[in-house]
Amino acid sequence: MNIMQFNVRLAEGGAAGVALDLHQRANAAGLSSRFIYGYGKGGKKSASHDKFQCVEKHTPRLTSIANIILFRFFNRDPFGNLNNLYRKVTRAQGPVVLHFHVVHSYWLNLEEMVTFCQRVKAHKPNVTFVWTLHDHWSITGRCAFLDGCDGWKTGCQKCPTLNNYPPVKKDRAHLLVHTKRQLFREMLALGCKFISPSQHVADAFNLIYGAGRCKIINNGIDVATEAILAELPLTQAAGVKPKVAVVAHDLRYDGKTNQQLVQAIMALGDEVELHTFGKFSPFNGPNVVNHGYMTDKKALMSELNEMDSLVFSSQVDNYPLILCEALSIGVPVIATQSDAADEVLRKVGGKTFSDARVLELVKMPKEQLAQQVFGKELQVFKAASRQAFSGQQMLEEYVSFYQNL
Repeated sequence: MNIMQFNVRLAEGGAAGVALDLHQRANAAGLSSRFIYGYGKGGKKSASHDKFQCVEKHTPRLTSIANIILFRFFNRDPFGNLNNLYRKVTRAQGPVVLHFHVVHSYWLNLEEMVTFCQRVKAHKPNVTFVWTLHDHWSITGRCAFLDGCDGWKTGCQKCPTLNNYPPVKKDRAHLLVHTKRQLFREMLALGCKFISPSQHVADAFNLIYGAGRCKIINNGIDVATEAILAELPLTQAAGVKPKVAVVAHDLRYDGKTNQQLVQAIMALGDEVELHTFGKFSPFNGPNVVNHGYMTDKKALMSELNEMDSLVFSSQVDNYPLILCEALSIGVPVIATQSDAADEVLRKVGGKTFSDARVLELVKMPKEQLAQQVFGKELQVFKAASRQAFSGQQMLEEYVSFYQNL
């Protein structure tokens, strides 16, 4: 079986991590997989390109730059196609699976991508299509994340914000949403199978495109991170003051990090020690340690392993792997309500809390939190989490899915 994974980025972002891990695990299991990505930082080759086998940068730098500039006015990517892969796909021996992940974010023109799939299917009937939905882009006129908006249910009539990702200068979502959805229906007509790691994403997709159209396969922890986690010892309470972690790429973004809540945690003073991991931390005080953005995953996991808890308050994630990773090293997660947090925590007997309750829980050491929030001793809680978020389980589910196409 020949598999081609498609994602806008190679190694940056949660979707890339899942797609790349699936690619590596598939090759290790004896399947033939290639990873096609749009571009790296600045439209160039990814900094991680040479670390992985069978990966291919797809898009010329000028194409991605043009899309970045024009998207703000068009609300869609006017350029980008897969036509240079036509011969490679149609001349491949045996069945071919084209597995799409994130194709937006200044990479592909959706209409051209669908046309490519139609041409390929007509030429090579044993080509099949799979599309993993890592966000809500498939149901909206423009946005990848809903951020509390339900305008997609009524055709994106008036966008409440131009800044929701991907940001624009002029709102044209209401003009594009019906055409965009028709293109997804054309993919369904080609037999494309849609998957999401998130129940709430699948539910939204099925509401628009029909019951049962999108199946669930939860994300798992990647091979490299699993190796790191296996080496980390279970640590006990950090000390006199509980250490509380807050993790985000950009700590200023309120959608990812509830600024007011973190300020309230800081205001607890000597009762806690707040540790932030990410860029542009606006949090400073005598009980705050800002670690900055850590690119070394092993170093990040080692630091998190020393924490008593991780506070999660994002409203724009769909199946956040940082939660899976923290839980798998035995760090209890204290989360405010969101569909994503509810779904992840439910797998290990956890739940979400009000802001007021969060401020009480962060004062507890990890052993007490494991019992109070998850109803388990710390060691049992860690072992259960490792099993619940196993990447090998994700691969087995996908391989079974491929074989049954």
